[in-house]
Amino acid sequence: MTNLTDYEKYLRTEELLRLQKRPEELCCHDELQFQTVHQVAELWMKLCEHELAELREALRKDQPIQAVRTLERVRRVQQLLIDQLALLDTMSPRDYMTIRNALGRGSGQESPGFRRLLAIPAEIWPDFAALLERRPTQLRDIYEDPRRHPDLFAVAEGLVDFDQALQAWRARHLLLVYRIIGAGTPSLKGKPSDLLAEGARHRFFPALWEVRDELFAEWSRSHPHGADRGYHG
Repeated sequence: MTNLTDYEKYLRTEELLRLQKRPEELCCHDELQFQTVHQVAELWMKLCEHELAELREALRKDQPIQAVRTLERVRRVQQLLIDQLALLDTMSPRDYMTIRNALGRGSGQESPGFRRLLAIPAEIWPDFAALLERRPTQLRDIYEDPRRHPDLFAVAEGLVDFDQALQAWRARHLLLVYRIIGAGTPSLKGKPSDLLAEGARHRFFPALWEVRDELFAEWSRSHPHGADRGYHG
């Protein structure tokens, strides 16, 4: 029996490294990379969920500074999720077809971590809205004069960062699909081009995007040529 180090015991490396196929079990060379990237992604998403629970607690306890710190950590994890997809750009379409046969009818849309990240924004928003009510202030007030509400503005912008990173991750993943199977080839969930267009229309915190429309609409009304020039001036 192998004598494990404390490091190995703590991280349970024996179990962790058995979760991938052995070399003789791989359907092709790239399958280990494919499996590893997706397993690591599930761990990053688990960490995001863990941190977002801390975010909700901070919002409920009127601790906006802690909320901002937590959102910054989540943003960095989300960036890792986006960056690691570049590894899969090195996979050929032919190798993906081989892995696809081994994967069966499995799809990334079935990822438990992905499903949780799509659902969590709807759980966070009531906590943020309740914080605004306790102040009391309105979202529009915060964006009209961020300097009067710097902590609340920082939380709101942190939520926008989270929303934006979710959208960027979905778009990057679908661009990977384009690269591997093409834009017109149907996946198990439909054509990638259709999924990309649908995802691009989705906002996880719609009120934080709509307030920008309101501000710019008001600016356009108050500037003689605002409506004609648009934001480019």
